[in-house]
Amino acid sequence: MSASVGDRIRMHSNHTDVPDRVGTVVAVLGADGPPYRIRFDSGEETIVTPGPDATFEAGSLSDKAGLAAEKVGEAAGEATGAAARAVAEVADQVAERFKR
Repeated sequence: MSASVGDRIRMHSNHTDVPDRVGTVVAVLGADGPPYRIRFDSGEETIVTPGPDATFEAGSLSDKAGLAAEKVGEAAGEATGAAARAVAEVADQVAERFKR
């Protein structure tokens, strides 16, 4: 069973009084399959290796594009954070030189 980012997963319940869990694949952690990072519709995000009670549906292009944009935003934030730390380090070094 394999899925890609943006695909929807439905983990079928084994009990009649417990609803199915439905979510979106936000990351594929294996080389070409499980485990997956899933963001469930409830807001919970966890790593899942689906069993036989799970089914996948192809995600919409807009969902896939949204997740890709989210990843780009996270990467940009990390790069911005690294740049800000580097600038702060240099500023600290300059401040130290002026203290002398």
